[in-house]
Amino acid sequence: MNNWRDSFHIIPSIRRVRDLSYALTLNTDYILLSETHIGNLKTMVGMCHKANKKVIVNMELVGGLNTDKVGIKLLNQLFNVDIVIGSGSSKVNMAKSLGLTTIHRVTLMDSKSLDTAIKSIGESKTDLIELRPGIYGIKYINTIKQILDVPMILGGFVDNEEILNTAREAGFSGVATSSKDLWKLTTK
Repeated sequence: MNNWRDSFHIIPSIRRVRDLSYALTLNTDYILLSETHIGNLKTMVGMCHKANKKVIVNMELVGGLNTDKVGIKLLNQLFNVDIVIGSGSSKVNMAKSLGLTTIHRVTLMDSKSLDTAIKSIGESKTDLIELRPGIYGIKYINTIKQILDVPMILGGFVDNEEILNTAREAGFSGVATSSKDLWKLTTK
């Protein structure tokens, strides 16, 4: 899990296949394949690896993939995905036990979702946490770090430099964004 604490990462979130070629030219370590399915995943992962990028996918959003033990093994062994995102501790822990680097995704909508997230993170063996949406992630990063102190990334409505800079100052290790304007700011 090389350099999550050492540098700040802007992670291009690829929502349209046609944006992948551009993202592969950027000075980034990671690519998030947000819109993919089992028919194009292997090809897209291969393109990313050829460009020396590590691939992140949300296991719950890969079209045609069942997120049971077999499906998660396929992400690792057949599709060669480097990092998986999941929203529940049981799926995240299963992926971790199968040798994948994991990101526990936390979506904060209200105080009940915060309480649920705190409980779930307390049971998680994840490598990283993604907090979303942006404004709430920034507000609650310290609350979540008290439960599990792992590198954190911010996602959801990260669409301008101000929120990107605020995320960096708040202690996030990176942001995941589909905003191509922010992709241009990539640094190592």
